[in-house]
Amino acid sequence: MTTTRPTIDRSLIDKITAIKPKYVTTNGFINMLLEDAYNDRVNKKVNLTDNVTYIYTNNKDLQEKEQDKKELEGKEQKEKINKKEKQEKIIPEDLQHLQTLIDDFWKVKKGSKSLQAWKLQITEYRKFIDKYSEQILKDQLEAGILAGTWKGLKLSHYEEQQQRMNRFNKEPETSAMHPNQKVVQFDDMGNLI
Repeated sequence: MTTTRPTIDRSLIDKITAIKPKYVTTNGFINMLLEDAYNDRVNKKVNLTDNVTYIYTNNKDLQEKEQDKKELEGKEQKEKINKKEKQEKIIPEDLQHLQTLIDDFWKVKKGSKSLQAWKLQITEYRKFIDKYSEQILKDQLEAGILAGTWKGLKLSHYEEQQQRMNRFNKEPETSAMHPNQKVVQFDDMGNLI
């Protein structure tokens, strides 16, 4: 008789050992169980390949069900997170008419998108409206959306940018001349007056 050494799961061996009589070896008892199972199948004329196919398809169905369950749980989790974000990040009534611009800017902005960052941005939006105008806020939101790299809108950054731009647009002032500086004038003939 030739023997082979199949691999059997450790938990199954523990179960078999628990019900094995003491006077029979574990190897002998496993052989007895296998022979009994084989004889039962032969006597019932059950086709072994049908049973294997059933187990295989049933296992495949179980895997698909588990995968579907995981996908469903993932979608539910995302919905909960999105719902929570929408509840926390509510646009105040005084800024409701700018909702699309604010939402679009928030989607493309870089940096933190926490609840604290949201509150700070709302404060900055109100500062823009109070100090300048709503149109300036709209322009800044649109510029931020187009850039897509801004971390947020800040009034102080806007004012710094305006100062830089105004510095180059100013004409030199004549009243700020040094006291020792003289204005030299000539008449039509080129003579000094």
